[in-house]
Amino acid sequence: MIYISSDSTSDLNSLFETRNIRTLPLVVILGENSYFDGVDVTPDDIYSFVKKNNILPKTAARSVEEHKEFFSSIIKSDEDSLIHFTISGEISVTAQNAAIAAKAFKNVYVVDGKSLSTGTGLLVLYACDLRDSGKYSAKEIYEKVLARIPFVEASFFVDTMEYLYKGGRCSGLASFFATALKLKPSLLLKDGKIVVGKKFRGTSVNIADKYVDNIFEMYPNPDLKRIFITHTSADPEVVAKIRAQVEKHFTFSEVYETIASATITSHCGKGTIGILFINDGNHEI
Repeated sequence: MIYISSDSTSDLNSLFETRNIRTLPLVVILGENSYFDGVDVTPDDIYSFVKKNNILPKTAARSVEEHKEFFSSIIKSDEDSLIHFTISGEISVTAQNAAIAAKAFKNVYVVDGKSLSTGTGLLVLYACDLRDSGKYSAKEIYEKVLARIPFVEASFFVDTMEYLYKGGRCSGLASFFATALKLKPSLLLKDGKIVVGKKFRGTSVNIADKYVDNIFEMYPNPDLKRIFITHTSADPEVVAKIRAQVEKHFTFSEVYETIASATITSHCGKGTIGILFINDGNHEI
């Protein structure tokens, strides 16, 4: 058997189950209590905690031993193989811990997705497509996935600077001016790191189409197999406008809307939204 697994940050929601993807939840810390992402903590819990305490949650990776236990729960014989996906190693030690744990197994392949949220999720689903075709070994799937990592386009724009400011990701002065001028920065994943892209002025509804236009101008050659619209409880009007603008540019076979996990929500706050796709043309399995 070839198994596919991912940490919880790939934000695939119901697709985890429908595509038979095993999931390892990361840890969200609210005050003195620790919870497993998607198991006993949700994004709504994050919003309530921040509103009540005026501080951000913390997040934590799973240890090497916890990864070993997770891999052991899946691999039952020497004939089984596992391809496991993680959030970018530039953002979390999760990738490092998973890679160390994999050394204890014969056929466990760890993919540092160099992304987050459904940026990683796109690679997970590609691996599922390859697995389900029945044409490839686990090693061949792993190598094909690695070749597509540089083409993953993951971007978002944030509705509020509050979480970025409280999390130390921008100065108080920058946050003040962004709020005063109604600036909403876009965030891009570059080589596994989060960088600031174009800044937009106005409400989320007013800038949604401009954000989509900007991304497709930068990345005009998407694989039309699938695209994600992923967000942290964004206004439905904003989501609908982004979907409509995506459809003005391209016709994707699969358009998924997913809600970001508690881990991702902890760092970007409510109303963050993005489009994510693989920018390497129509790619055959």
